[in-house]
Amino acid sequence: MKKSISLWTRYTELGASSRLRFCQFIPYLQKYGYKTDLHPFFDEIYLKKLYSGQGKSTAALCKSLLTRIRELKKIPADAPMFIEYELLPYLPFCVEKKFLEKRKYILNFDDSVDLRYQHIPFLKNKYPALIKNAAGIVTANSHLTERFSVYNDNIIQIPTVPPPMPEMPEVEKFEKLTLCWIGTPVTYEYLKQHTEILQKMYNAVPFELLVIASAALPPVEGIPTRRVDWSSETEAELLKRSHIGIMPLPDTPFARGKSSFKLIQYLSANIPAIASPVGENKIVLRHKETGFSASSADEWVYALQELATAEKRDRFREAIIAEAEKYSLTNAASVLSDFFDRTLF
Repeated sequence: MKKSISLWTRYTELGASSRLRFCQFIPYLQKYGYKTDLHPFFDEIYLKKLYSGQGKSTAALCKSLLTRIRELKKIPADAPMFIEYELLPYLPFCVEKKFLEKRKYILNFDDSVDLRYQHIPFLKNKYPALIKNAAGIVTANSHLTERFSVYNDNIIQIPTVPPPMPEMPEVEKFEKLTLCWIGTPVTYEYLKQHTEILQKMYNAVPFELLVIASAALPPVEGIPTRRVDWSSETEAELLKRSHIGIMPLPDTPFARGKSSFKLIQYLSANIPAIASPVGENKIVLRHKETGFSASSADEWVYALQELATAEKRDRFREAIIAEAEKYSLTNAASVLSDFFDRTLF
C-alpha cells in the first residue's frame, strides 16, 4: 500500500525554490512507494507578473489564501504534509494551527524567510511556533540548520541540488570569455549591487556577462551583458558553454541563509566559480580548489585574472568534478524519503 503525502509549495514548477525543493523529488518519491499530490499557493500568472517587474499583488494573495483554505478543507484531517515555509502567508500562527494541529507535517526551508516577519508584531513569532510544532524540519544549509535547531531538534540538511545534467557531447565554449550568473529576476538585485566591482573586473580583463534569468532585465551598466530567459531546455548548455560562474552576495542576515544553489549548478556544469564568502558559500566553494572566494574589488579582480585562461581554469577541473559528485539528486531523494519514513510514518 502506498504512503500518501501532500506537498504544499509556494509556487508551481516555474518557481525555482518549489521546483527544486519539491517538484523534482516527486518521481523519486513515487519510486520509494509514495503517492503525492501537489498544492501550489501562487499560480503561474502571479509568478510571471512578479518576474516581469509588476511586483506583488494583494489581490492575488487574497485569492490564493481563499483557494488554499478550500483545498485544506478537502484533504483528510490526518494527512501528512510537506510544506514550503508556511501554509498561509501573512496569517498568524493561531489561524494556521487550526489546519495543522491534527496532522504531522514537515517544513522545508531554503531561505531565511522568517526574517520577513521580524518587524510585524502579530507575525514575528509565527515561524518559531510553526517550527516547534513540526514533526521535522528540512533545511538547505548549515546557517538555517543552526538557527532552527533551537526550536526543533528533528532536523536534517539537504542542499538544493540541480537535476542531473543531460547527456550531451562536449560543448564548445563561447568565443569570448564569459562570466555567467543564473537566478531569478527577484534576486538579480544582488548582481546589480556589485556593478562597481564588475566594472573594475572588466577593466582588468574584458569579458561578456551572461545573465540566465529573463531577457527583459536591464543590463549591468558598463558591462557587455547578454540576458536570456531561463529555460530547462537551454540551462545546461548555457552553463557548460560559459567559462566562469559568479555568485555575489551582500553580507546581510537574509543573504547568509541563501542555499548556494548557483555554486552547485556551476559545479555540475564543471566550471569554476567566484563568490562572496557569505553563508553557505563558504562551505560549498572550496577556495583556490573549485574557484575563489572574494570580498573586496581587488579580490574579485585577482580571482578573474587567475581564471582568465583555459590553462588556468583546467587546474581546477579535477577538484570541481569530484566536488560535484557530492550534490546528487538521487542521494538527496533517498535522504528525504528516509526522513519521511522515520518522521511521518
